[in-house]
Amino acid sequence: MFKIGEFSKLSNTTVRTLRHYEKIGLMLPTTIDQQSGYRFYGANQIGTINKIKMLQQIGLSLETIKEIIEKQQADILNYYYEIKENELQQEMEALQKKKEMIRQLQKQLKEGNNMEKYNVVLKTIPIRRVISVRKVIPTFQDEGMLWGLLQEEVKNSGAKIVPGTLGVSLYHDKEYKETDVDVEVQLEVDGDYKDGEAASFFEAPEYNIASVTFSGNFDQMPQISQALGAWIEANDYHVSGPMINISHVSPAQDPNPENWVTEASFVVSLIK
Repeated sequence: MFKIGEFSKLSNTTVRTLRHYEKIGLMLPTTIDQQSGYRFYGANQIGTINKIKMLQQIGLSLETIKEIIEKQQADILNYYYEIKENELQQEMEALQKKKEMIRQLQKQLKEGNNMEKYNVVLKTIPIRRVISVRKVIPTFQDEGMLWGLLQEEVKNSGAKIVPGTLGVSLYHDKEYKETDVDVEVQLEVDGDYKDGEAASFFEAPEYNIASVTFSGNFDQMPQISQALGAWIEANDYHVSGPMINISHVSPAQDPNPENWVTEASFVVSLIK
């Protein structure tokens, strides 16, 4: 048996920490002398200390560690391991995104504001008959849910999609929002059909758009928006409708971001 100071040295743990562990019931002394109040610890408790430290290093709270040590059940430990592993995976993905942002900034500094590579054109999306699903979704990343609904409605309605039609996404919010975004997805159809549970059929209006077609992932969107903004301003236009994305090669068609082809645009009108 070891007095608390001796055990502190053996376990590389401060006396203050050992007293805190006792206070919260995480690890109690083996015995306490009733007359002197001295705390005594056993050599086997060094293993407990080592386990506590290891679990702390992976980010578990003392409350969680206490539950794991008290119950000594592998399934509880595995449960918390899985939670922590998922958290670490999300952190790694966030760090990877930051790393990519740094790479993009370094590239921009090296190349300068090379907007010339984004060719802005003025074009018209003609009047057309469409099947449409429009909903407020949690974030832009949830847009795939709308396309899934649209495909279900196409199947249920028996709608005939015009050959070669491209998926069109419209972003209807009057200002930029990070959550609860108003998004509509459309495909052109041939013929008239009854509205479904989630989809509507109607004649979409003609749009004049300032447009950039680009290849690759969506990390380029800040530069593309800059190119579109510069063109709109220089040519005496103003934004008069939703942002529209047209998918030439979408993530659903090809999982490799290098092969994606997207047309980003804004509905515009001449300043009068």
